[in-house]
Amino acid sequence: MKRPSWLLILVFLLFLLLALMLVRPQTGTVTTTAWETTTLKLVVEQPTTVTSTATETITSTVTVLKTITLRQVDAVCFSKVQDCASLIVSLIDGASRSVYVMMYSFTSDEIANALIRAKNRGVEVKVVIESQQANISGSEYGRLLSAGVDVRLDGNPRLMHHKVAIIDGILVVTGSYNWSRAAEQDNDENLIIIIDPLIAEDYEKEFQRVWAQATA
Repeated sequence: MKRPSWLLILVFLLFLLLALMLVRPQTGTVTTTAWETTTLKLVVEQPTTVTSTATETITSTVTVLKTITLRQVDAVCFSKVQDCASLIVSLIDGASRSVYVMMYSFTSDEIANALIRAKNRGVEVKVVIESQQANISGSEYGRLLSAGVDVRLDGNPRLMHHKVAIIDGILVVTGSYNWSRAAEQDNDENLIIIIDPLIAEDYEKEFQRVWAQATA
C-alpha cells in the first residue's frame, strides 16, 4: 500500500486547523438593545376623563392605567360686557341647601335680594363681609342683618379680600368680581363658575376658617 505523501498530510493538517478556528468561541462584548414604547390614549366620556396607557417592553410588558377626572367649568363672565350680577342671582335662586359667601365689597341690591329670598325659603345662608367695607355708602351689611341673614364681619386685622360663594356644596363662584355696582358697571372684572364637589369642599374649609374668626 502506498503511503500518503507529505503534501496530503500537510493539507489535512491545514484543513483541521481551519476547522478549529471556525468553531472556536469568540470573545468580546455583547450589546443588547431594550426597546421602550409609550402609547397615549385619550377617551372623552361623560363625565370627561383622560386615560393614559404606558407600555414598557424589555423582556416582558407592563401596562399602567391612570384615570383623571377633569374639573368642570360651567361658565365665565366678564363685567361691563356681560351681566354677571344676573348670573349670580340665578345661581342663588337655584340653591336648595346652602349658600356661603365671602365678599370684600357688597353693595349689590339685586344679589342681596337673592340671598334674602334664599334664606326665606329655608336655605342656610351665611355671609362674611370685609369689616372696612361694612359701612360704606350702599353697603348691604345692615339690610342683610335686618332681614335675618346670618352675616358677620371679617376678623382679619388686615383685609379679607375673597370674592367667593359656595352653593349647595358643589358649585363655586369666584374671580375678581365684587358684588358691587362698580364691579358690574365700571370695572373690568372676571367671574368663573366651577361645578366640582372636591373644589367646593376646599372652598368650604376656607369659608369655615374665615367664619370662625369673624364677628357678628
